[in-house]
Amino acid sequence: MYTIVYHGKKFNVLKKPIMLPSGKKVVKEIVEYPGAAAILPLVSENTILLLKQYRVALDSWIIEIPAGTLKPNETPLECAMRELEEETGFKAKEWVKMLEIYTSPGYSNEILHIFLAKGLKRGVKKPEESEILENIYLTLNEALNMVERGEIRDAKTIIALLYYTHYFRRAYTVKGNEMC
Repeated sequence: MYTIVYHGKKFNVLKKPIMLPSGKKVVKEIVEYPGAAAILPLVSENTILLLKQYRVALDSWIIEIPAGTLKPNETPLECAMRELEEETGFKAKEWVKMLEIYTSPGYSNEILHIFLAKGLKRGVKKPEESEILENIYLTLNEALNMVERGEIRDAKTIIALLYYTHYFRRAYTVKGNEMC
């Protein structure tokens, strides 16, 4: 049994009592989050589209892949498709789910679904009122060098870039995986 101590627009905070193996009872605080989707958009075989976005929680601009929170009854792919167009102004012809990750399992149940988007074509950019962002185009090598220099520090972006460049491209080609 748990208690909701905060009910927000995007997440809830719960207090959940648990029994440790030692028999001691403790109360854990958990962020309940509906999940999210993130997208690594390929402009060409070697060029990607990222966002330079102002993040209020950091009071700073960061470079990251497009992403957003799942809406009720929305699939991760539907969320990814919506977020790509809203944040970048592009739609994609081809979608491949690369992986799912737990973002912060020590205190949150959030699952982030990361997709690869290919065959980009212009759509309508319509970011949320509170989103301050701009498109930036980089080669994969430029983006990886920015990770190495600490210029890209966003975890989902680093995971997507490293997974795509070090595993996914090779595995996708060898296994002949199907598109979503």
